[in-house]
Amino acid sequence: MNTDDLIERLAAGARPIAPHRATGRAAACAGLALAASVVVVWMTLGPRPDLVDVIGQPAFLLRQAYALALAGLAAWLMLRLGQPGAPVRWPLIGIGGLAVAVLGLVGLEQAGLDGSERMDALLGQSWTLCSIRVAAISLVTTPFIFFAARRSAPTRPVRAGFAAGAVAGALAASAYGVHCAEITATFVATWYTVGILVAGVMGAAVGRWALRW
Repeated sequence: MNTDDLIERLAAGARPIAPHRATGRAAACAGLALAASVVVVWMTLGPRPDLVDVIGQPAFLLRQAYALALAGLAAWLMLRLGQPGAPVRWPLIGIGGLAVAVLGLVGLEQAGLDGSERMDALLGQSWTLCSIRVAAISLVTTPFIFFAARRSAPTRPVRAGFAAGAVAGALAASAYGVHCAEITATFVATWYTVGILVAGVMGAAVGRWALRW
């Protein structure tokens, strides 16, 4: 059998892939991951006592918006990395834009505080636990996200794994917000982000072998 015959036989019966199929799968997996992590947080740490009162307040909504926006942008990057040759410029620009916006909020917040208040805004009451908890909760969300990532064809498994881990970490951060009482922009931008980055590093380590094909 020559090469042309082999190609024709392999291509026989091939069907076009439905557009946006990977995006839909990733969105479904992310939704399941978020729901599972919220349940875990609710059952282990418990919701904050005043959750009903604060759930509509701007500080709470901004914290959730940051985590979910980062999850969405990291998922976009993960999907692009799962398509050989696909450009990743725009997801990276989006992540950079989000970082600039968050740093702007931190700057505005810090400008209105004095020395001791600035440190309080940074450390809050739970800075030693926040990042660890976000990274730990990401262990619940990671399997869902990697299921979606493995259905693609990443040629750079470490980078794709980091992106998948960041998605898992950002979703975990959103779920942790149900329990966490810290609402300053400085605290969220620092310790939530550290937890998400730790989840990304763990994802890169797993992706090194789990996303190879």
